[in-house]
Amino acid sequence: MTPHTIWCATSKGVGIVAVAFLATGPPASAQWLDPDRCVTCPDKVQHFAAGVALDLLARGPWVAKPFRNHAWKRVALTATVAASWEMLEALDARREGKAGRPGYGFGPLDLAITIAGAATVEALQTLAQKLTKRRGQRAH
Repeated sequence: MTPHTIWCATSKGVGIVAVAFLATGPPASAQWLDPDRCVTCPDKVQHFAAGVALDLLARGPWVAKPFRNHAWKRVALTATVAASWEMLEALDARREGKAGRPGYGFGPLDLAITIAGAATVEALQTLAQKLTKRRGQRAH
């Protein structure tokens, strides 16, 4: 057998074993994901407010200047903190056996709404800067 033939046979065998394990286990959503899809629920307002707060906190002197000197970096920092939080929630839900129920597990919607809160702060700041720049130009 040539090395290529051995590699193909091995990779097919590994693929078959992986499919067998995946087919017999519970779906990933039941293991990790929060199936909550309610956009108007109070917890979504809390996630949006957390995104606003995290973005504002990312501007402080406790964050190194290279990580806070651009809007996209502050939003990325917020996203990292929010994703870490969601992962901790998923681990906790899994440990308690509640994963896969609404409100428990990694919430992709929660993460997106937290990031939207941070992006809203950045958009409002950019808009305010443009408006104040125009007023300054008209006064002269």
